[in-house]
Amino acid sequence: MFYIDITLIRRTILGEKDTAAKLYFAKPHFFADAFNFFLFGGDKVIKPEELSPMDSTEVAMIFGKKKNTPVQQYRDLLKLWNAGETEDGVFVLLGLEPQSTIHYGMTVRNMLYDALSYATQISNLSSLREQEAKNADNNNGDAGKNNNANLTSGKRIAKIRSSEEFLSGMTKDDKLKPVITLVLNLSGKPWKAPRNLYNILDIKNKRLLKYVNNYHLNIVSPAEIKDEDFAKFSTSLGFALKVVKYQNDDKVTEVIGEQESTDLDTASFITAYTHFEFMYEKNSKEVNIMNGLERREQKMMVLSAIDILKELGKTDEDIVDLVSERHQVTPDYVRDLMKEWPNPLLEKVKTQAPSIPAGA
Repeated sequence: MFYIDITLIRRTILGEKDTAAKLYFAKPHFFADAFNFFLFGGDKVIKPEELSPMDSTEVAMIFGKKKNTPVQQYRDLLKLWNAGETEDGVFVLLGLEPQSTIHYGMTVRNMLYDALSYATQISNLSSLREQEAKNADNNNGDAGKNNNANLTSGKRIAKIRSSEEFLSGMTKDDKLKPVITLVLNLSGKPWKAPRNLYNILDIKNKRLLKYVNNYHLNIVSPAEIKDEDFAKFSTSLGFALKVVKYQNDDKVTEVIGEQESTDLDTASFITAYTHFEFMYEKNSKEVNIMNGLERREQKMMVLSAIDILKELGKTDEDIVDLVSERHQVTPDYVRDLMKEWPNPLLEKVKTQAPSIPAGA
C-alpha cells in the first residue's frame, strides 16, 4: 500500500504556522464552528453555506475626500454572514485573526480593523448614493430636459438632501453591517496580553475612564478551554484546538492517540503545530491516526537502525538486507528511508532520549 508522509516536525518559522492557520480557517465549516463556539456555546447558528468570502483588505479615506490619504490594513480572514433573521436578511461581517504568538497590541489592532470596516461601509454607501444620483440624472435627461413636471433627477435629489446627509455621504436611514472580530490564540499558552483597551492605557486619574470608550477583545484561547468543552465544536476543529492546547506538552501524544481518524485539512493544520508524523493512504480523505502513529513508530525504529548501521560502516546493500529482514519491511521501504538519512526528526529524538532498537 502506498503512503504519503506529512512531516510534522516542530516548525521554527512562524510564517508556516500562520499560513497553515489561514488555509485551515478559510474553510467555511471550520470558520463557522469557531464563531459558533464563541458566540453561541457550540450551537450551530452560523451555517457554512451562509458565509461569503470578503476582501480582507480594509481601505478607508477616514479623513474625508479633501485629504487623499488612505488608511489600509490587511485582515487574516473576513466573511459576510447572511444571518437571515428577517425576510430581508441580516448581514454581519465576521473577521477571524489566528495568532500563533501572543500579540500585546492586539486590542488596538482589532479596534483599527473594526473601525476601518465601518469606515469602508460608509465610503461605499457614499459612492452608491452618488451613483444613484447620476443614474437619476441620466434617466431624466433621456426623458426630456424641458419636462420640469417630471423632474426627479439627481439635481432634485441633491436639493432635498440635507447638508448633513450630503456631508457624510449617508442618508439618515442608512444602516451599517455589524462587525465582529475574533482572535484565535494558537500559541498553546494562556493569553496574558491585554484583553481590552483599558488594560493597555497609562492613566492615573481613573475618573477619566468613563469618558474613554473601551474596546474588548473577543478571543478563543485553547489553553484556557476545559478538555470536556472541546466537544462543543461540531467539526474536527475541536480535536485540532485540543492538540494546539497541548502542543508544548508531552500529553500531546495522548491527545492525538485518543482520536481514531481525522480529515486531511485537520491533519495538515496539526502538521504546523506539532512534531508528529502522520501517514495517510494516497487519494484518501481520512487520516487513520492510530495507523499513522504505529507507522511513525515503525519508521523511527527503521531510521534508528539505519543510523546505527551507517555509523558501523555497513554498505547500503547490507543495511537494506539487515533492516528489511529484522523489521519486516520491504527493501524499497528501507531504500526510501535511507534517502532521508540523516533525518532531522531522528536527530531531535536522539538528542532527547537516545536509544538503540532491538535487532539493529
